[in-house]
Amino acid sequence: MAEIIDRRLASLVTGDLRDIEAVFINGGRQTGKSTFVTSLGERYRNVRYISFDDISLRAAETMSPGITFESIKEGLIILDEIQLVPDTFLVLKSRIDSLRRGKRKLKFLLTGSADIMLLPRLADALVGRMYVRTMYPFSAAEILIAPGNFLRKMLGTGPDTLQSFSKPSFARIVPQATFPRLSLGIKNKEQWCQSYISTLIERDVKNFSDIERIELIPQLLSILANRTGRLVNDADISLALKISQPTLKRYRTLLNGVFLTFLLPPWHKGLEKRFIKSPKIYFYDTMLLCHILGVSPAEIAAKRPDIYGFVLENFVISELYKQLSLMEDRSSLYHFRTSDQMEIDFLVETRNGGLLAIEVKAASTVLPADFRHIRFLSESLPDNFLRGIVLYQGDKVIQFDKKLFAIPVSALWEM
Repeated sequence: MAEIIDRRLASLVTGDLRDIEAVFINGGRQTGKSTFVTSLGERYRNVRYISFDDISLRAAETMSPGITFESIKEGLIILDEIQLVPDTFLVLKSRIDSLRRGKRKLKFLLTGSADIMLLPRLADALVGRMYVRTMYPFSAAEILIAPGNFLRKMLGTGPDTLQSFSKPSFARIVPQATFPRLSLGIKNKEQWCQSYISTLIERDVKNFSDIERIELIPQLLSILANRTGRLVNDADISLALKISQPTLKRYRTLLNGVFLTFLLPPWHKGLEKRFIKSPKIYFYDTMLLCHILGVSPAEIAAKRPDIYGFVLENFVISELYKQLSLMEDRSSLYHFRTSDQMEIDFLVETRNGGLLAIEVKAASTVLPADFRHIRFLSESLPDNFLRGIVLYQGDKVIQFDKKLFAIPVSALWEM
């Protein structure tokens, strides 16, 4: 029997379903959405699970939108891979509106392997009628059954300087904090990653857009992987691929939309400085990133020292996004860079303007100079600055100033 890992999203989605008629869970393929909603459905007395990955069910629903769930009057209806039947969106809108008028006890739990931005018909049809949640691959806290409260603590009371942590092992944690099947059961990880990317390109990317030169997507992924953590330069990339910049941006949007890559926006508020306003590129899953780079997590520090620090950054930001998705205060993630080379890897901004600065260092020692750019931000915006963190490869919390701390990377899941 396959091992079942509790997903931290469960309590939030359960609360959502008490509050509104429909919840849409988006996320990449193989992140565990189907297993998750099936398990969640077991808590309901009346539940109907319908997967539109099933060719026959999809054909019936395409021919007569709404037919697969028309007769169900109460309980929970789970519609898996809803993006495959876009004509169903308006039927759902009508059905939910009638439920509201009749006060019937029927809820919809939807999943889709695409960002809601790629499904404007769904977003427009169900605006105000559904909540949207994102399911990522396993977080380190989920797979290790650890607290995973780093961001809550850093945005709240701050670190306990007496707490010690295990020394982080990039080679061990990256193959665990990844897609469920890759984490728990697959031996030939290289083959799985290659099949995953091929399937995503052939099925999802093709489904969402008519791409003229789909054979360029693997090459684009390779270019982006080798620029992980760097500013996006569309002019340079489009020249390398010999395509126009608008075409390149459309391709990048699709890769973002199927949860392969994402852009980290720049922060540029409140300072009399000229800011760099280009986003930085990252991958949602670091194991997949290592595969595209052609090196395993155990080998990357030795074989690709030129990019190891950026790949470690990628792992950190993917863990930060997983934690943010479970927090209701809706803080936002940015990078910080000025034209005179003041740079901070990540900035977390709370809704009321509080700023948490995070630097990532691929070393086991930290020096005062590592806080130089963070200190500049703290002195420039003292009323907004919450604290500054340098995440490093050690095992102790070290306080450098009232609001400046060196903290082990493993605190991301152990805190």
